Amino acid sequence: MALFYPTIDKIKQFKVQPTDGEWALLDFLETALDDSFEVYFNPFLNGDRPDVLIMRKDYGVMVIEVKDWDLDNFELSEKKKWVYIPNGSVVKSPINQVLKYKNNLFDLHVPELLQVKIKDFRSFNIVSCAVYFHCANQASIKKMLVTPFKEDKKYQTFLKYNIDFLGRDSLNTDDFYSLLRKRYIIASQPSRFFTDAVYNNFKRILSPAIHLQSQGEVYSYSEKQKEIIYSTTLEQRVRGVFGSGKTTVLAARAVQAYKRALTRNNNPRILILTFNITLKNFIHDKMNRVNETFPIENFIIINYHQFINAELNNLNVEVDIPEGLADISEYLETNYYGNIQLFEKHKSEIVKYDAVLIDEIQDYHRVWMDIIKNYFRDPEGDYVLFGDVKQNIYGLATMNKDVVTNVKGVNELKYCFRSDFKVRDLAQSFQRNIFVGKYDIDDFSENGKYTFFGQEEEKEGYINYMYLQKTNPVSALYNIIRGNILNKNMNISPNDITILGYTTNLLRFFDLYYRYSSRERTNSMLETIETMYMTHLNYIGKNNDNNPNSNWFNSITDHLKKKLFPNRKQLFDNDIIKLRQHIAILFSIFDLYKNFRNLFDAKLDEECKKCGITLNAFIAYREYYKEDLDKFINDVYSDNYKYIRDNKKLHFWMNSGTIKISTINSFKGWESEVVFLIIEPKYETSTLFNMSFDELLYTGLTRCKRNLIIINFGNEEYDLKMRPLIAQFK
Repeated sequence: MALFYPTIDKIKQFKVQPTDGEWALLDFLETALDDSFEVYFNPFLNGDRPDVLIMRKDYGVMVIEVKDWDLDNFELSEKKKWVYIPNGSVVKSPINQVLKYKNNLFDLHVPELLQVKIKDFRSFNIVSCAVYFHCANQASIKKMLVTPFKEDKKYQTFLKYNIDFLGRDSLNTDDFYSLLRKRYIIASQPSRFFTDAVYNNFKRILSPAIHLQSQGEVYSYSEKQKEIIYSTTLEQRVRGVFGSGKTTVLAARAVQAYKRALTRNNNPRILILTFNITLKNFIHDKMNRVNETFPIENFIIINYHQFINAELNNLNVEVDIPEGLADISEYLETNYYGNIQLFEKHKSEIVKYDAVLIDEIQDYHRVWMDIIKNYFRDPEGDYVLFGDVKQNIYGLATMNKDVVTNVKGVNELKYCFRSDFKVRDLAQSFQRNIFVGKYDIDDFSENGKYTFFGQEEEKEGYINYMYLQKTNPVSALYNIIRGNILNKNMNISPNDITILGYTTNLLRFFDLYYRYSSRERTNSMLETIETMYMTHLNYIGKNNDNNPNSNWFNSITDHLKKKLFPNRKQLFDNDIIKLRQHIAILFSIFDLYKNFRNLFDAKLDEECKKCGITLNAFIAYREYYKEDLDKFINDVYSDNYKYIRDNKKLHFWMNSGTIKISTINSFKGWESEVVFLIIEPKYETSTLFNMSFDELLYTGLTRCKRNLIIINFGNEEYDLKMRPLIAQFK
């Protein structure tokens, strides 16, 4: 018998019971599959809630969406959109719904799975998808979804490789096993893509371990923190100075909310919302130090936009973006993220959470708060907001120098646990000089003064400021950081260091420069340039016949085939992947060589020799195909890699042993022993930074716990602001 998570007996105790179709499928799977199969019912994958997920070690995963729909009530439009006939409304296609779950497993949920897909797209097939229509048979499904489009070869190919349909007459062993064989979940040999490492990553997100008491270092809370953590007041707003432990308190309060919810629900779900994607693991880390026993899988930690995207998919709401929109973000905000009427329409279908806690409330629009509070939170559960208005980097509206929320009153955390460090005093001086008249200035009144024979105690930490003009920021930044590491200044190790800036182009190129100069790894929240190249090389490789400008690609791949695999008449798939990886590395190093010729000529020569080509020949090749390559490289650097960036943010951890590289936005909430904060010229074309640059800079400097080095690359306006502030604390 298959292994069920949760068990069938536990499912029978759920407050919201499975539908008839879900029960029919679960009952069938219980008898049809042996114990080499794991069946997960309604797993909460950080907002996503697929109906059924089947996993078999060494072979793969199948996601099944269950619909108790009467197909007579639906029709497909010419564009294959699902139309509900009684009122003519468009609903999300269950095909798109289940494929979204699959994409999110790769792009968001399973660590390292996206990199596996980028390296070899065939690994995407380790997850297959199916839709089970409980109120239909195979013949009626085929009549609606397949036969009318039999001349549409593109659609038929799409169905063949991406989706399977099950009717109620498909729930028999012969047909279902045939389907599992078709998708290689039953096969004569294990999948070389569904490795033990990939399986274990799936296992961790599908059934995480129970958090036990005294797991990890236990916190000692202040009296004020305890007051908030153990309060039974359902609705609260917590305002805290930087370093006051807001997220620490949030994690502990979430656990207490879970314990109270157990009196109402035997399987409570606690929703923790952030704005910054990277805070997911930070909050997990804080929860690991809560001295209580609780199932970590019952806590959903996610940022607002990903949460709403997931819920819309769970609700079968089609997100339809018209072509040619000038401002997609504004359209999505108006029609989806901030559309109260949309959630009012679906309120009876929404699964409510037993408590909701929101971090970074200063980044939330008021309408978002109302949507969460009114439609996604059980009225008997906690609703607690945490934030610091001085980190309002997105310039949202304030009232009376504070965030506008839907909770009355405020609890304050005034104690800064960095009171013994210079960075605390710098932050307060920044507030007094830059935020005067805009926000109330933190007085840190709970900290008090520390004196020694009448003299204020010398503060710990190091603050330095550099103003550099007419210098390359990438090489200058490297020389400063590397010099500090090699000279053991302040006992700095790479693991202690975080580099923060606000333009991805600079940080991305610095990451490349640092890795090839130091020959050390980094921990970056951005896509690497090699990954950018690999993504586009894979696309060219798959679409070579339709690309008239691919002669440069054929030329270098033909050369590499002869040099790297001289005895192969036909290349294996792994060989082709290796070829593209070599090209991606060569092109990345050449980008360094173009900008810093004398520094990277030896490294480029070394890489060329690995590929059986001379440096001069490679340079000549680049010059010969310059026009086509310039277009290709422009596409590489101008493409949107948000999905890769989001994936790296979601799986970011601090203690990697390497330096960290991040935008200030993405690092908000985290802390680092040593911060190198980069100030670039303020770009007048950037509305965001013009409006909130002060808050952005304040957020950056307050990410530092001990040693802060601010490097200003020619921003005269902020040189005039920062120089006198820093002079007080050096």
